[in-house]
Amino acid sequence: MEQTKCTNTASFTMLMTAFSILVLTIGVATAQGQQQPRPELPRILVSTAYERPSGSVIQVRDGEDLQAALDRARPGDTLALQNGATFTGNFELRPKKGDGWIYIEGSATEDRIRPGQRPSPNDAGYLPRIQTPNSQPAISVLPGAAHYRLVGLEITPAKGAPRTYGLVNIDFITSRVEAKVRDLVQGITPALAPADQFPSNITIDRCYIHGSDTQDVREGVVANGTSVAIIDSYISDIHDSTMDSQAILAYRTPGPIKIVNNFLSATSEDVLFGGAGDTGNPYVSSDIEIRNNHFFKPLSWRASGITLPPNNRWVVKNNLEFKSARRAIVAGNIFENNWLSGQMGYSVVLTVRTSDSGNAAVVDDITIENNILKNVISGFNTLEHDDQCGGAHSRSCSNPGEVKQIRISNNLIMFMDPKGPGGARNWGIALSPDMSDLVFQHNTLVSAPETNCDQSVYFESDPAWKWPPPRSYTHNVWILDNVLCRPPTGDWGEQGMAGLAYYMGDPPPVDKRFLGNVINVPSDGVMHPFPPKNALKSKITFVDPAAANYQLLAPNWMQTSDGTLAGVNMATLQAAVAGVASPIDHKSDDKSSASPPVR
Repeated sequence: MEQTKCTNTASFTMLMTAFSILVLTIGVATAQGQQQPRPELPRILVSTAYERPSGSVIQVRDGEDLQAALDRARPGDTLALQNGATFTGNFELRPKKGDGWIYIEGSATEDRIRPGQRPSPNDAGYLPRIQTPNSQPAISVLPGAAHYRLVGLEITPAKGAPRTYGLVNIDFITSRVEAKVRDLVQGITPALAPADQFPSNITIDRCYIHGSDTQDVREGVVANGTSVAIIDSYISDIHDSTMDSQAILAYRTPGPIKIVNNFLSATSEDVLFGGAGDTGNPYVSSDIEIRNNHFFKPLSWRASGITLPPNNRWVVKNNLEFKSARRAIVAGNIFENNWLSGQMGYSVVLTVRTSDSGNAAVVDDITIENNILKNVISGFNTLEHDDQCGGAHSRSCSNPGEVKQIRISNNLIMFMDPKGPGGARNWGIALSPDMSDLVFQHNTLVSAPETNCDQSVYFESDPAWKWPPPRSYTHNVWILDNVLCRPPTGDWGEQGMAGLAYYMGDPPPVDKRFLGNVINVPSDGVMHPFPPKNALKSKITFVDPAAANYQLLAPNWMQTSDGTLAGVNMATLQAAVAGVASPIDHKSDDKSSASPPVR
């Protein structure tokens, strides 16, 4: 009996010890799961300081052979193109021996456009003009070419030229066979680079790159190189009646890439990372800096026969899309005008697409802060896994990819009137099923005058699920300190505490990750209970909406995760976007925009 008692006591002690370890393990896992995602910032930033080389200056006058001058230039030289001259052809920047830079610039660019300034359509006729007479790029940067800087150039199709495939094409090759085929098709000099070598250290500075209302240009700049920078430039009238078009496209490059202080205007995506290169593409564009750009779609495009049916020529999709990218900072930009056309009207899209970007594609470590989304139908869209991978669209795709480590903070979303042309439901952010490791903090969502938004934060479920869902819709998602235009909801319409338990219940408790929000409940809404430290109000007021100052005025809600006022910090935001929008950007839309001017 005594031995049995001792054995039972030992068993009980072992059981309690195991239970304690289990509880401790669960506690540690929960604590780790409650850590806010902190996306990694770019590891490398491209340097773009203007430092003219000290070598020879080669003058290139109107009527002279520009390609011959390009071939003659050596690293350290500057080609000074006569301002106002026109050079017609398909010009190549070829590999050179040596490490110095070659600058190709207007002969008097700095007299008119200083570093840090952008050109505009008003500068056409003053800048040297490089134009393509056919469908090939005006300028091709060949594989292996390095240390070229284009400064103060107008780059465009010639009048009457057919559809152009990239006005500036920064190119790559994947094999010598592919290079030879390309050379035969395009009729260019054979490339000197080995397989998988990229152009590197290419800077486009103060250039005016554009199509026209009557011509199709598929891309302004194809940026498939390393250490590529597009700065202080104006890229406009990029559209194509047969396929998507982009002001800037990068789909087969490891990066880094810098896009700073540009005007960017294209019908489909103003800027796109990924979306091509087939499923064997081994590269993910990484270390991306996108700052102080004006993404813009003219409202003159928002008409039947242009981007709206019937018989529309072009389609609008979004301002910025990541299909494959890693370690990106998107800060101090204005995204202006986006509507329902080819897609639902989201301005910024985070949707991994391994099916057309490569099995290696991810959208990871993306920081989006201090931006204005102005006059857009919807704000942000996400897709955690590629739902087209392995399907009829792309059977060769074997990896659905991921979207993780996303931070969206201190952004102002000003919705377009959903009843106007190209109108649709206004959504702030749509979170796809299994979305993981995302923070949405200190953002303010503002409905168009006399309207109510349809959704502020919307949680989408797996189409195969039934109610109640088998697991939390999302994992480690944080919704903090925002001013929301309507209570969050999701498929099946559940709201309040009951809805959040399903939508963002992993890991528990949800009240640690949903707090500090001021939630407008419009007249057609219901005040469901939400976790403590969230305010539901039938009326929210801002400091000065007429001047686009959407600092929260009432309620004065300070019960936030960081003790600061809920919603966007307008002082920080206005400092971040100061000078981003120029009056010339709105030359066709001064009286069309539904939103107040950004000051």
